[in-house]
Parts: sequence; C-alpha cells; structure tokens
Amino acid sequence: MLAAGASWTVGAGAADEEQPFIVMQPVPGGELEVQFAPGIEAPLRDRLLPWVRGAAAAVAQWFGRFPVPQTELLLLPLDGDGVVSGVSFGVPSPLIRIRLGRDVSDAQLRDDWILTHEMVHLAVPQLPLRQRWLHEGIATYVEAIARAQAGRVGAAAVWQGWYRAMAQGQPADHDRGLDYTPTWGRTYWGGAMFCLHADVQLRRRGEVGRGLQQALRGVLAAGGDYRVRWPASRMLAAADAAVGGHTLSTLYDHMKDHPVRIDLDALWRELGVEADGLRDDAPLAAVRRAILG
Repeated sequence: MLAAGASWTVGAGAADEEQPFIVMQPVPGGELEVQFAPGIEAPLRDRLLPWVRGAAAAVAQWFGRFPVPQTELLLLPLDGDGVVSGVSFGVPSPLIRIRLGRDVSDAQLRDDWILTHEMVHLAVPQLPLRQRWLHEGIATYVEAIARAQAGRVGAAAVWQGWYRAMAQGQPADHDRGLDYTPTWGRTYWGGAMFCLHADVQLRRRGEVGRGLQQALRGVLAAGGDYRVRWPASRMLAAADAAVGGHTLSTLYDHMKDHPVRIDLDALWRELGVEADGLRDDAPLAAVRRAILG
C-alpha cells in the first residue's frame, strides 16, 4: 500500500519484467523518483518507502529543505539482508543508487545511515577530486547529526560513535595533508574531523547556535548543490559568508597540505564526551548540545 501523498507509475512496457516500479515521492522542498528494480516485490516496497521518507525528512530538516528539487533514487536488490552500499551522481541529473538485501529487516532500515549519507551529498557542490575528503567528510559528519535531530538515533550514540571512530582521520607517517593523502581514513574521518573542529570553532567564537549547519545552509542558498561544480575555495567562502568571518577557509588552508593532528583527547574533555557517557558540566557542553540541536 502506498503512503498518503505518494503517487506511482510504471515505466513504458509495464508488462516487461525488466522495467522498474516507480513511485513519485514528495519530500520537503522537492520530489524523489523512487525506482524499485525488478526483484523488489510489493511487500518490500511498502516497507522501504517509510525508510526513504525518513531519510529525506532528516536531511531536509537539517538543511532547511531537501537539497535539490528532483532526484532519482534507484534501489537494487541483492541476496541476503542489510543496506549494503550507496553512491551518488550529480550528472546528468541527481541520482542515488542503493544496494540492499531482499531480506533487509525493519531494524536494519531503522538503523541505516547509508541513504542519509548519500542524500547529504546532494547539498554540496561537486568538488575537485583532491577535495573528495571534504565531500565525504561532510556527509559522514552531517548524516549522524541529521538522524539524531530526526529522533532516529540518540545523542549519546552519536558522540560515542565519533569518540571511537574519529581518530581514524588523524594523519599517519608520510601524510601530506588532506588534499594530498587520499586514504580511506583521511577521506572519511579526516573530513569528519575537519567538520567537527570547524563546528566547534564557529560556535565558540560567536553564538553557540550558529555553526556548520548554518554555514552549509548558506552554501545551499548560494546555489551550491550537487548539480554544479565549484572549487573548494568558492564553497568555503560561501560557507564563511553565511556565518561571518573566515573560519572554514582558514582551517582549510591550514590542513590542506599539512599533516595537522587534532588533539581529540582535549576536545572530548572540553565537550564532555567520555568512553562511557556524556558530562554536562564540561566547559563546552553547551556547544556539544547545540551541535546536535
């Protein structure tokens, strides 16, 4: 059964089993063309649509609207369970492709981060390959916050996850800076660490309620979504303009070609993040709470 507000069509040649089943799904500020590849039957489609709507709503809430007015979402079935992988494309038009098991459970859909991660990509301009870490870092950082703000994951789980994982983004031997060290850890968690450091700096120097969220909303308002190609300097300048100052551009200049190591232990102490919980008497506890809203 389709949810209220959704409509559906089947591609030309509906009798052909190779045609996808298509659902046009309204989202805040846009529309998703959800394409169910052959092999995803009606009972599974009915369970997947709320998952799609939940991810889209979380991203729209964080950015103020869904990043682009129209997006294709292609869901491809695999043997087994779980949400397995995702990839986003900006040209010739926005497209997200997700592979998932036919036996995916409701719990796995509820805990999934991959679809939200890929939708966040739509809110950032296409950047040069050298700055892929910035694209992936933003998606890694923002998806957790967006899911927390939507009530899909608890604040403690987000911070504990970062506490365990963020150090994977630290520079190792022979590191040449984020632009010149395209390892997995530096690309995803080095980028996320850049975002966290920038977010904390923004909220410490000004209003605690103005941070990376407002900066990236400014990029989107300036036309910087996944349908356009921008240099990193233009994107970061737009982000800085939205919140005032030069925090993001300066941090990028500092970290792009130098192996800058963030003192995460000190940062966690100031934010009140510990291995077994959160401390509300920490110096930057208000900043920590503001980041997750």
